[in-house]
Amino acid sequence: MECMKTLNTLSVLICLMTGYSTLVLGTSVESCVTKDCVIYDLSSQTVCTEVSEEPATYDCRWASGLNINVDEVILKGRIVAYKIKWFGGYWSGWFVTGINDIDIKYNTAERRCSIPSKANTMRRMWSYFYDHIHSYIFCKNP
Repeated sequence: MECMKTLNTLSVLICLMTGYSTLVLGTSVESCVTKDCVIYDLSSQTVCTEVSEEPATYDCRWASGLNINVDEVILKGRIVAYKIKWFGGYWSGWFVTGINDIDIKYNTAERRCSIPSKANTMRRMWSYFYDHIHSYIFCKNP
Protein backbone atom coordinates (compact mmCIF):
# COMPACT_ATOMS: atom_id res chain seq x y z
CA MET A 1 0.00 0.00 0.00
CA GLU A 2 1.36 3.39 -0.95
CA CYS A 3 1.57 5.87 1.90
CA MET A 4 1.31 9.13 -0.02
CA LYS A 5 -2.38 9.33 -0.72
CA THR A 6 -5.20 11.86 -0.65
CA LEU A 7 -7.64 11.26 2.21
CA ASN A 8 -11.19 12.38 2.73
CA THR A 9 -11.93 14.19 5.97
CA LEU A 10 -13.30 11.02 7.57
CA SER A 11 -10.04 9.13 7.21
CA VAL A 12 -6.81 9.15 9.11
CA LEU A 13 -3.45 8.08 7.78
CA ILE A 14 -1.17 6.60 10.40
CA CYS A 15 2.50 6.30 9.51
CA LEU A 16 4.43 3.96 11.72
CA MET A 17 7.97 5.27 11.66
CA THR A 18 10.95 3.90 13.52
CA GLY A 19 10.42 4.59 17.21
CA TYR A 20 7.36 6.80 16.87
CA SER A 21 3.99 7.20 15.13
CA THR A 22 2.70 10.17 13.19
CA LEU A 23 -1.05 10.73 13.20
CA VAL A 24 -2.28 12.91 10.37
CA LEU A 25 -5.80 14.32 9.97
CA GLY A 26 -6.96 16.26 6.97
CA THR A 27 -7.46 16.19 3.25
CA SER A 28 -3.98 15.30 1.99
CA VAL A 29 -0.90 13.71 3.45
CA GLU A 30 2.62 13.86 2.14
CA SER A 31 4.68 13.17 5.27
CA CYS A 32 4.38 9.39 5.25
CA VAL A 33 6.79 7.85 2.80
CA THR A 34 7.45 4.36 4.21
CA LYS A 35 5.88 1.07 3.16
CA ASP A 36 4.32 0.35 6.55
CA CYS A 37 1.60 3.04 6.43
CA VAL A 38 -1.96 1.89 7.02
CA ILE A 39 -5.18 3.79 6.32
CA TYR A 40 -7.97 3.49 8.86
CA ASP A 41 -11.48 4.84 8.49
CA LEU A 42 -12.37 6.30 11.87
CA SER A 43 -15.65 7.87 10.80
CA SER A 44 -17.62 5.96 13.45
CA GLN A 45 -15.26 6.88 16.30
CA THR A 46 -16.61 9.06 19.08
CA VAL A 47 -15.73 12.74 18.72
CA CYS A 48 -14.76 14.69 21.86
CA THR A 49 -14.60 18.44 22.42
CA GLU A 50 -13.97 20.71 25.37
CA VAL A 51 -16.85 22.99 26.30
CA SER A 52 -15.56 25.97 28.30
CA GLU A 53 -17.34 28.17 30.82
CA GLU A 54 -20.91 27.08 30.22
CA PRO A 55 -23.39 29.17 32.20
CA ALA A 56 -25.60 27.68 34.90
CA THR A 57 -28.27 25.47 33.32
CA TYR A 58 -31.03 25.70 35.94
CA ASP A 59 -31.92 22.15 34.86
CA CYS A 60 -33.07 20.10 37.87
CA ARG A 61 -32.10 16.81 36.19
CA TRP A 62 -28.39 17.28 37.04
CA ALA A 63 -29.14 16.54 40.72
CA SER A 64 -30.78 13.17 40.03
CA GLY A 65 -28.78 11.02 42.40
CA LEU A 66 -25.86 8.91 41.22
CA ASN A 67 -27.28 8.31 37.75
CA ILE A 68 -24.36 8.43 35.29
CA ASN A 69 -26.63 8.69 32.24
CA VAL A 70 -28.05 12.14 32.96
CA ASP A 71 -25.59 13.68 30.50
CA GLU A 72 -26.88 11.42 27.71
CA VAL A 73 -30.47 12.44 28.48
CA ILE A 74 -29.73 16.17 28.64
CA LEU A 75 -26.90 16.59 26.11
CA LYS A 76 -27.28 13.47 23.92
CA GLY A 77 -23.66 12.53 24.59
CA ARG A 78 -21.17 11.70 27.37
CA ILE A 79 -19.36 14.03 29.72
CA VAL A 80 -16.10 12.24 30.49
CA ALA A 81 -14.63 14.92 32.77
CA TYR A 82 -15.72 18.28 34.13
CA LYS A 83 -14.84 21.23 36.38
CA ILE A 84 -16.98 23.59 38.43
CA LYS A 85 -16.36 27.31 38.90
CA TRP A 86 -17.20 28.03 42.52
CA PHE A 87 -18.97 31.22 43.56
CA GLY A 88 -15.65 32.47 45.00
CA GLY A 89 -14.29 32.61 41.43
CA TYR A 90 -11.88 29.67 41.54
CA TRP A 91 -12.16 26.40 39.61
CA SER A 92 -12.36 22.91 41.05
CA GLY A 93 -9.99 20.23 39.85
CA TRP A 94 -11.19 17.78 37.22
CA PHE A 95 -13.95 15.34 38.08
CA VAL A 96 -14.21 12.15 36.03
CA THR A 97 -17.75 10.85 35.66
CA GLY A 98 -18.26 7.72 37.75
CA ILE A 99 -14.69 7.79 39.12
CA ASN A 100 -14.19 10.68 41.55
CA ASP A 101 -17.33 12.78 41.29
CA ILE A 102 -19.57 11.94 44.24
CA ASP A 103 -20.54 15.13 46.07
CA ILE A 104 -19.83 15.46 49.80
CA LYS A 105 -23.33 16.98 50.11
CA TYR A 106 -26.58 15.13 49.43
CA ASN A 107 -30.09 15.89 48.21
CA THR A 108 -31.89 16.98 51.36
CA ALA A 109 -35.35 17.21 49.79
CA GLU A 110 -37.25 15.49 47.03
CA ARG A 111 -37.14 17.38 43.76
CA ARG A 112 -39.91 17.00 41.22
CA CYS A 113 -38.26 16.81 37.84
CA SER A 114 -38.46 14.66 34.69
CA ILE A 115 -35.64 12.63 36.30
CA PRO A 116 -36.67 12.85 39.95
CA SER A 117 -34.28 13.09 42.87
CA LYS A 118 -35.41 11.68 46.19
CA ALA A 119 -34.73 13.13 49.62
CA ASN A 120 -31.63 11.94 51.46
CA THR A 121 -29.88 10.59 48.35
CA MET A 122 -26.33 11.02 47.18
CA ARG A 123 -25.52 12.97 44.03
CA ARG A 124 -22.70 13.67 41.58
CA MET A 125 -20.70 16.89 41.47
CA TRP A 126 -22.37 17.82 38.20
CA SER A 127 -25.43 18.69 40.29
CA TYR A 128 -23.69 22.09 40.56
CA PHE A 129 -24.29 22.64 36.82
CA TYR A 130 -27.70 23.83 38.02
CA ASP A 131 -26.39 27.13 39.38
CA HIS A 132 -22.63 27.26 38.66
CA ILE A 133 -20.50 27.98 35.61
CA HIS A 134 -18.82 24.78 34.45
CA SER A 135 -16.51 23.33 31.79
CA TYR A 136 -16.45 19.78 30.49
CA ILE A 137 -15.06 17.34 27.96
CA PHE A 138 -17.98 16.09 25.91
CA CYS A 139 -17.98 13.04 23.64
CA LYS A 140 -20.61 12.14 21.08
CA ASN A 141 -20.98 9.60 18.30
CA PRO A 142 -20.93 11.16 14.83
